[in-house]
Amino acid sequence: MHLGPLLLTALLVLPLAAHAGQAGDLVAAAAAAGRPPECAARSGRAIARGPTVWERARAPELPRYCDLLARGQAQLGGDAGAARESARLADQLLPGHAAPQVLLARAALALGSPEDAARAFERARSVDPRSVEDPQTMHDLARSLARTGKRGEAIAIYRALVPRIDLLGTADQRALVLLEAAHLSMATAGAASVADASGRPPAGAHGEAAARRDLDEAIAYLREARLRAQTQLARDVTLSLALALDRSGDKAQADAALEGEATALEPARPRGEGARGRAENQSAGAAARERTADDLASAAARLRTVEYLAVPEDRLALEALALERAMTAAAIARWEAYLSGAGGQGPWAPAARARLDALRRGAGGGGHRPARAPQERSAAPRPTTGGAR
Repeated sequence: MHLGPLLLTALLVLPLAAHAGQAGDLVAAAAAAGRPPECAARSGRAIARGPTVWERARAPELPRYCDLLARGQAQLGGDAGAARESARLADQLLPGHAAPQVLLARAALALGSPEDAARAFERARSVDPRSVEDPQTMHDLARSLARTGKRGEAIAIYRALVPRIDLLGTADQRALVLLEAAHLSMATAGAASVADASGRPPAGAHGEAAARRDLDEAIAYLREARLRAQTQLARDVTLSLALALDRSGDKAQADAALEGEATALEPARPRGEGARGRAENQSAGAAARERTADDLASAAARLRTVEYLAVPEDRLALEALALERAMTAAAIARWEAYLSGAGGQGPWAPAARARLDALRRGAGGGGHRPARAPQERSAAPRPTTGGAR
């Protein structure tokens, strides 16, 4: 039985203490990244008042240190290199604090160096485990762990982060966290399935029960994301949910999700009368099919740029699902590419092969064979290399 979205918060919250110290108040944690403890006293006063006599006596560099950290936080979104330099200068002024290391870690991740980010996060956590409790920082920590192969630790951080996602700035950020968490859980479910079949479970895996639990967790994340306001990632959420449901053996619900996605893409068709009206309808229908095919081809192409995948070959599976309803040949090509690569050796190969066989039989995965669109040839699969950066 799948976990309902209403149970998500209650069932998935794990204390951050296991990996990052005691969990603090959410509002306080949300402000923590830009206001480390050593700067908290200053931030309560007007900047114009400047440092107190006691602050100057105890730490004459403190004002400059706090200003550098605040500047670095502001620079993260636009100039990660400048943010990294601000963090380094702050660390030189007052060595031994966690905040500069957190800023260094986030800047490194933004610059495409998850290994450097993971090392800086580890230094920060060794100084102050609570230095990573801010939701934005937790997200970057989870991503750095996932991208350096520490899936177990990453999942623990995501489980602590999901109940806090409403403290993130935008709906797209919240949807991205849920997508990343879901694909990481799905990848862990796959690893547990392989371990169960081989009889040699890796550390932390518990065979079929663990796989079922992790897959249910992925579905719960995606259902929660789908219930939220529509974002630019709405289609990604729907396709990912269909993929997780299909892998769980719930093909009917997977097809229902895809059917809803296909229906949303179909424009209203005019109703004409007489020969001229029928001709206009046929022309409008052909134009609508072409627009739908173009839209689906664009969606499949965009999937090559996403960064939330935990398993690289799942990109082909999502592309195939996106194309099944209107571009059968292109979808078949995607499933064939998935099965001829790493996906064919993985735990989800039977589910992928079943969808491929259904398409080849003309069932289209949903009981009818879609009309072949003229643009199918332009949607031929391209080689995919690597996963999330």
